[in-house]
Amino acid sequence: MKKIFISLLFLIILTACVSTRYSYYPVSSYGIKKVSISAGLVNAEDEKSPVEYIGVSDVRSNVNTSHKVKILSSTIKIIDSNNKEYIAKTNSNSGYIHIYKQGVVITDDFKAYIGKVQLDDGTIIDIPPLLFKKNVYVESYNPVTDTINAGARTKRLFNGTVEDYKKQKK
Repeated sequence: MKKIFISLLFLIILTACVSTRYSYYPVSSYGIKKVSISAGLVNAEDEKSPVEYIGVSDVRSNVNTSHKVKILSSTIKIIDSNNKEYIAKTNSNSGYIHIYKQGVVITDDFKAYIGKVQLDDGTIIDIPPLLFKKNVYVESYNPVTDTINAGARTKRLFNGTVEDYKKQKK
C-alpha cells in the first residue's frame, strides 16, 4: 500500500507541466478602444519564432457574433529593430496581414504602420504607428490534479513582456 501511495505521489508531482506561449502586442493602443491589435508567431511556443501575421479585430466580436474589419490601405510598412523597412501587402477582405508568407521575417520588437481600417458598421479608424513588443504567457498545469480538482485548473505564473519576464527570473 505504501508503494502505491508513493508511486501515486510521484505521478502527481512529476506530471506537472509549464506552458509558455509567445506573441506580440502594441506597447500602447493610443486610446483605440474599438479594435484589438496583435501579432501571432509561426510557432507560439518558440521565443525565436518569426511573426506570421498581424491581426486587427473588432472588439465587439464574440463566439456568437462575428464583426469584420477591413484594412483600407493596400500595403503596410513594418520597421524591425535594426531599422530595416518592409512593405507587406494587405487583403481588403481580411483584418489579417500574413507577413511571413510574403518573406517578411521579424523575430524581435518592431513598428507597424497599418493606417486606416474600417469596421463592418462603417466606422473608420486611423491607427497610428504602433511599437510591438514580444510578450510571454507562462502557466503551470498538472493533468492529474487538474482532473481531480476541476474548479482550480491552470495557474498563471507570468503574463507580460519578455524583457520583464527575464528580469523577474534573475
